[in-house]
Amino acid sequence: MLVHICCSVDSHYFLQKLQTEYPKEKLTGFFYDPNIHPYSEYCLRLLDVKRSCNILGIDLIEGEYDVDKWLEAVRGLEHEPEKGSRCEVCFDRRFEVSAQKAVQLGEKTFTSTLLTSPKKSLSQLKTAGDALAKREGITFVAPDYRKASGTQEQNILAKEDALYRQDYCGCMFGLNIQREQQSKLADELFVPISAQVQPESIEERIALYQKRWELEEAHTPHKIIKQRFLNWRLTFGLLQVRKIVVPAHFLPYSTLKGEYSRGKMEY
Repeated sequence: MLVHICCSVDSHYFLQKLQTEYPKEKLTGFFYDPNIHPYSEYCLRLLDVKRSCNILGIDLIEGEYDVDKWLEAVRGLEHEPEKGSRCEVCFDRRFEVSAQKAVQLGEKTFTSTLLTSPKKSLSQLKTAGDALAKREGITFVAPDYRKASGTQEQNILAKEDALYRQDYCGCMFGLNIQREQQSKLADELFVPISAQVQPESIEERIALYQKRWELEEAHTPHKIIKQRFLNWRLTFGLLQVRKIVVPAHFLPYSTLKGEYSRGKMEY
């Protein structure tokens, strides 16, 4: 059975339930998610899925990050809400590629860890999965592992195994809508032109979770500790020399006592 995987929090629980329900079935994970933005977030989620599959002894295939095709597919649906038309198109695209991959591998069935996500519509997922399975001549397996306290068990398992827990679905459009509702900036989409890794950035998390995996492989005791601190992102700045703006870029983190700063620069 080919299992389309969206993220480690959903897949870690879903795959273990499948292993219990289908003990004789060889499961193959397929990470195909060009909807995840930015690319660094895609890499972070993939990294944690690799760790999860390694723990569970499941082979994992990475699909193509063909984000341009995904963006073209959802064109005109940028402002649709969660569980709206954009999600339907997104499921169709990802399930189409997943079903084709299953056929290519000689599999008779495929499924998706999206089925265990509490933020997704089961009816939307089943409709998309059944349609693509019928087109490709295979079967879409759609178990409901949310019921009977499944979502609570999933959250407990994610905490026990210290999985990366993202706080948005994946696409930039859903992220922008969510952050607007929260009166926050979607700073996940900010990338410094200096390529500097900033505190609490996605890039810093990638380094953290990669280090965690290395420590686990080396059987070195470790612990991830959460810390609260004042975080910020520079959204606008300019450098003037004798009142003339000169080309420049800024390297946070640095702090200013006021809105402007005067000083001497030697060059």
